[in-house]
Amino acid sequence: MAVRSLALGFLFAGGCAVYAAAPAIAATPADIHGARQAAPPAGAEYLSYTGTAMAGDATQFLYGERHVLEFRGGRLAARVVLYTCRDGSPFARKLVAYVDSLAPDFALTDTANGMREGIRTGAGGRTVYFQADGKTPMQTGRLPPVPGLVADAGFDEFVQTHWQDLTGRRTLRMRFLLPSRLADDGFQVRYLRSTRIEATPVDVFRLRLSGAWGWFLPGIDVSYAASGDHVLMRYDGLSDLADAHGNNFKAVISFPLRDRRPSDAAAMQAAQHAPLAPCK
Repeated sequence: MAVRSLALGFLFAGGCAVYAAAPAIAATPADIHGARQAAPPAGAEYLSYTGTAMAGDATQFLYGERHVLEFRGGRLAARVVLYTCRDGSPFARKLVAYVDSLAPDFALTDTANGMREGIRTGAGGRTVYFQADGKTPMQTGRLPPVPGLVADAGFDEFVQTHWQDLTGRRTLRMRFLLPSRLADDGFQVRYLRSTRIEATPVDVFRLRLSGAWGWFLPGIDVSYAASGDHVLMRYDGLSDLADAHGNNFKAVISFPLRDRRPSDAAAMQAAQHAPLAPCK
């Protein structure tokens, strides 16, 4: 399913400022921004799964992920992601509302460093915002009016929509939103290889910047199940989360198929409102 914001903003973010840990934060309607929440719709279906982020050498635990997805009429409508400490307590949350399948509204809050970013839809249109930490001002701007713009979890929809082209070895280009710059930039996605994860055949794709910068900056590899719903099974690259010092994690994140199971509205609401606090 979703791939996160792919840490693409970090490719341009540069320095590693030192951040103070933020206090515990409880979700409120204001935190949700464009990812508007309402009473669970009749007939909605839910799915949950988990992920584990390890350091690049796969020996150090970085954080966990708990996803709850809501489907309406067979289509993905909303998602909540809790990012968890080693003891399972959440320190960050992402709320997603698929008002646009390629560029959904989302709100990411990280108490490890006070970072907030997202897209929200309001009466005046759609805006993107970014705040590096609790001490710096919030930056906001209009969402770039780019046809086919991809943002955050919308990358997963891009892969699903263009599956035949990608597995047919075509290199595709897209414009991807970089919240830290309040702007978009050009990226390319291409097929890399076929392999197996947990005995499941997967196709691996690589995302990187277009043009000369693409040769110098690290790419991101994503592995999707080759059959069925083509679910994401592994992410390998810079995470959009950072440690308390503002250093983005270089992570390998695994999403085991065995952890995918039906869920319910209560689990979705609990994830929306769980209090957040930095890891101890």
